[in-house]
Amino acid sequence: MNSKIISALSEHAQHQGDKAAFIGRNHDGSACVLTYRQLLEQVQKYAAYFQQHSAHCVAIYAENSPAWLVADLAAMYAGIPCIPVPKFFSQQQIDHVLSQTQADLLIHDQLLDGFSEAEGEKICGELAIGHRDLAAASSAESAILSENILPGTVKITFTSGSTGHPEGVCLSQKNLDEVTLSLAEGIRSCEGLEKHLVMLPLSTLLENITGGYVPLYLGVTSVVPDGRSVGLSGSSQFDALQWMQTLLESRPDTMVLTPALLHALVTLSQHHAEVVSSLKFVAVGGAHVPKAVLEQARRAGIPAYEGYGLSECSSVVALNTPQQDRPGSSGKVLPHVQVRIADDGEIWVKDGIALGYLGQPFAQTWLATGDLGTLDGQGYLYVRGRKKNQIITSFGRNISPEWIEAEAQHWEALRHFFVTGESQDRLSAVLVSNDVQGAIEAVQALNETLPDYAQVCQLIFIKDSETYRSFLTANQRPRRAVIEQQTQAWLNNPGLYRDTIAIITLNLTIETLEVSL
Repeated sequence: MNSKIISALSEHAQHQGDKAAFIGRNHDGSACVLTYRQLLEQVQKYAAYFQQHSAHCVAIYAENSPAWLVADLAAMYAGIPCIPVPKFFSQQQIDHVLSQTQADLLIHDQLLDGFSEAEGEKICGELAIGHRDLAAASSAESAILSENILPGTVKITFTSGSTGHPEGVCLSQKNLDEVTLSLAEGIRSCEGLEKHLVMLPLSTLLENITGGYVPLYLGVTSVVPDGRSVGLSGSSQFDALQWMQTLLESRPDTMVLTPALLHALVTLSQHHAEVVSSLKFVAVGGAHVPKAVLEQARRAGIPAYEGYGLSECSSVVALNTPQQDRPGSSGKVLPHVQVRIADDGEIWVKDGIALGYLGQPFAQTWLATGDLGTLDGQGYLYVRGRKKNQIITSFGRNISPEWIEAEAQHWEALRHFFVTGESQDRLSAVLVSNDVQGAIEAVQALNETLPDYAQVCQLIFIKDSETYRSFLTANQRPRRAVIEQQTQAWLNNPGLYRDTIAIITLNLTIETLEVSL
């Protein structure tokens, strides 16, 4: 396979073969260390296995581990498409992924329906190999669906999107090589980078690239614990104390975090400064990070840098680094891509874009991201929110709710906070909080940082968790249309919902509160 990632692995195996490439733990708790020489041997072994069994597509359904990355790299070495299947996907989502791709090999720590175990064969002695049952693989529908995989595909990453319905993005080797090289060159200037801690699931493209390919390309070590070891369970449950223990044991130089995890790390560092003392570079992505939060993190000794990307653009499009840093922006556009802003403010990307979705190749040169933003004269990108989420008030103001929600994350009482106000003369916010007065004061403080047209004038406190959960997709993103519709129903007939909500109106002119319960 003509891959710069595999070429780097071969070079490191030759010149620093005894250096640890991946460190993790086996299921029995024993240490697992793969040197670069051992890694190459394992990758070549299972690449040959995949080819001998005429695999057309390999799926990986397992917790993070060195063996996970061996399977992934083996598929790359063999030139066979690899499909990471998130462990936090529902059974319906998993069935959809496997049906759409017709994967004939399953690398797993939990066998799925439609596959049979290959006895005695385990990658690194840890992950079993399942073969698709002949009955499941012989239908005419299977043959048709397998043609969904676009020519040149080596990775299919599934994003659950805002609806929870997984959509497969087909990526080429060129896609993966280019973003890996751009990221590696971007952080190469950081002195003493030797160890990366994998925090997010490897089934997410961002960590797959930054936790697997970038450290490998640079010839450094990746610590690859399973989710529970870093405090993560499912897609959004978190044990901060378990994470702290792993941080103290591994002493990483680099990590990739979501904004929520960055906030948790800041909180940990306030009580245990030693937790962050080894860090040299922490990339933050997945959602906008308010400038105040980044500044708070840096004051706590966390070298946090925001980035921006999406799967359709091979994950990362822009990134702040120690050498090129503009807090408040999403970073400087990476050298392998081009970005322009359309007349309506939408971000368009050229080069580095994926081959397309399953069965739907991208025909256009420029890809419309669906995000709104601006680009300054030095090439720094500022992302404002999703185009489809934009609120247009009755005064004709265009407002991205994500912008206000991101700023609200500076206050603990506003962690669960959604902004609405389509066609209304003022904005409302739906929130869950055990500290009503604290939330009111936090919103008042938030409003002081916002222009008058973007200030929140009404707070709708949800009293039951069931209603709040109905506002979220399977991957914890807000269901904007549902929230907007329900908010209008509440505001139009508040008396009908006394057991569900409490509405508080902030009179911004006379600075008093009117409460209707």
